[in-house]
Amino acid sequence: MTTAVDAAEQHTLAGDLEAAARIGAVDGGGISRFAWTPELVEVTQRVAAELERLGLAVETDAAGNMIGRWPAPPGPAVMAASHLDTVPRGGPLDGVLGVLGAVEAVRILRREGFEPKRPIWIGSFMDEEGSRFGTALFGSRAFCGDDVSAALDARDPDGICVRDAMRAQGFDPARIGDAERVDDVGAYVELHIEQGPVLDSRGERLGVVEAICGVLGYRVVVHGEANHAGTTPSELRRDALVGASRIVLALRERAASRPDLSATVGRIRALPGATNVIPGRCEFTVDLRAATADAFAGARAWFADMVSAVVADEALEATVECDYAVPPTPMAPQVIEAFEAAALAEGIEPVRMASGAGHDAMNVGRRAPAGMIFVPSRGGISHSPQEWTATEDCELGARVLASTLRRLAS
Repeated sequence: MTTAVDAAEQHTLAGDLEAAARIGAVDGGGISRFAWTPELVEVTQRVAAELERLGLAVETDAAGNMIGRWPAPPGPAVMAASHLDTVPRGGPLDGVLGVLGAVEAVRILRREGFEPKRPIWIGSFMDEEGSRFGTALFGSRAFCGDDVSAALDARDPDGICVRDAMRAQGFDPARIGDAERVDDVGAYVELHIEQGPVLDSRGERLGVVEAICGVLGYRVVVHGEANHAGTTPSELRRDALVGASRIVLALRERAASRPDLSATVGRIRALPGATNVIPGRCEFTVDLRAATADAFAGARAWFADMVSAVVADEALEATVECDYAVPPTPMAPQVIEAFEAAALAEGIEPVRMASGAGHDAMNVGRRAPAGMIFVPSRGGISHSPQEWTATEDCELGARVLASTLRRLAS
């Protein structure tokens, strides 16, 4: 009879990552595994089978989240999770390392003969990326009891809505509220590649996240006056693109002077768009990210004042719409300390840092003590077929995760 300890000797993290990368692989490079697709079902079933071999009881909740439970005395669970879905032509590690690293952590603890004093859960959240329907963080939002009913009507490029995609896999959208289980979680931990260049550029092997940045998403329209490019003197122009350009440059200067802030204009369009017409309208997006509550509030107030000042100076008008305002999520001190102690036991002094990217931990962290660790991504590349992290760093992350689970579940 194969025991859980025997099962722990049979697979490796590197082998699991390689096998997962074949599921959803596309011609030309990259992996495409989206919410409620056969590819995501296949990789999730593979992970579930491995957890069952390791002695965990596995279920899929009403939102499509897979959760494996290590039997233990009653109490608040220690949960390690991430996601298995990808962006289009994504890399082999984003999200996946967090899930498979947690599986590897269970193997490590099984080989040690560890007996948890409180439940350990291993999870994979549905649709973290939002690539198919634009419903990012769907599974962790439902797990945390957020109202995701509006997301059920979102449609993919083929016109299929979330609720129909769920029904096609045997899920009842009306029962989505049953996925709320966050109150059973006493601590949440997540391993991830950094998705940025900080660790790699410094030659560091491990980062402990202090906070996940808050995000402000704006749509800005600057209104001026379209007129002839050759006959309108500079002093009489009301050039919407000039005003927009001043706003963009002000954003860059502000972010350059504040290490706790990042600013990006990802899309811009000048209208009417003719070579010999002064732009009378300019539309653009703004992504502002801040790691602390004070920086977040300050950025919001500063941006509003700055736009008003620029358009007044240029004799323009502007409309500013905030599409979303997600405040920063601080990580729990007790989880940070557990990660740091685990890293030091491995002979690694970790770097404390903020996460500029969003993660499932930002949802769970609003309701339960949460923490994250990062391993370096070569060149800071992520969401790309070129995404790569050294095997020894992936394994280090899994060992630190295992040690942290041991500390929190003892």
